[in-house]
Amino acid sequence: LGAQTYNMYANDQAVSYNLELGIYEKADAIGTRRYQSGETIADFSNLEPRASIAYALNDDQSFKASYTRTTQYLHLISNTSSPTPLDVWTPADNFLKPQIQDQYAVGYFRNLFDGAYSLETEAFYKRLKNRVDYIDGANLIANEAIEQVVLPGLARAYGLELLFRKHSGKFTGWVSYTLSRSEQQTPGRNAIEPGINNGQWYKTGFDKTHNLAITGSYSLSEKWNFGANFALQSGQPATFPNGQYEFQGIIVPSYGLRNEERLAAYHHLDISATYIPKPAKKKGWQSEWVFSVYNLYNRMNAASLSFRQNEDTGANEAVRLSIFGVIPSVTYNFKF
Repeated sequence: LGAQTYNMYANDQAVSYNLELGIYEKADAIGTRRYQSGETIADFSNLEPRASIAYALNDDQSFKASYTRTTQYLHLISNTSSPTPLDVWTPADNFLKPQIQDQYAVGYFRNLFDGAYSLETEAFYKRLKNRVDYIDGANLIANEAIEQVVLPGLARAYGLELLFRKHSGKFTGWVSYTLSRSEQQTPGRNAIEPGINNGQWYKTGFDKTHNLAITGSYSLSEKWNFGANFALQSGQPATFPNGQYEFQGIIVPSYGLRNEERLAAYHHLDISATYIPKPAKKKGWQSEWVFSVYNLYNRMNAASLSFRQNEDTGANEAVRLSIFGVIPSVTYNFKF
């Protein structure tokens, strides 16, 4: 199918449910429709109301609250059971409605020690309609009929964010921490269908229960500045096999509930040193050298896990895929 040709399905259902096997499958197309250049495939209109208020208790303290509705006409689909990370973007069309998000937030801000430090905290709740997710066994790679492997549902995210900053002095920096949860519910379309995870809420691929970031910068002199960044996050939710079966002589893994497991915790430490030479007055430019090391202690963070059968022992084993280890670099910047 080309970009201007779309499938047609019975009852406009691109995904069918096999009651005998208890699985979702691609529906058979009953025809196609071709759209000419400039012809509208689907059109949508949505209101995006927004409101915010702020109240200052004094010069150092304030409260805020906000409500925001946004509409997104692109869907991001992430396959967390794939051996390698895989994200697919697909636009809203006749089968996939735009995503509509309502977000509520309340926050508190306070300056400390005459503005040398500050503390911010915010609690938020997001609710998303028309959030799609893939069916079990979906092939997302180069799939030109993506509507055949996804189901619509709801998503929600809620949490608490904390941010502590140091603004002045030779040493400046900040510490942030977020405690949150991101979940999806994809129920069946009728009383017979179970949906994904039996219609219960499950973690999305973006769920990070804990997210800690620490950044510091020390100005030794006019010429030298040193910095460090540390990040620690909960591992990405993933779907691991919990068993296997043999089909026509081939070992096939069987999977449990969606996103019930996690990859190992993600963390790394980066450091840098910046040297700023004296400005060249005759040349009229300013330059700097930046010496940095990404992932100083060479943490091999897991991008994904794949599973295979050991040829010698016959036992199943997990294989971790890590993309980046320690990376030193030297950068020269200039402006004029």
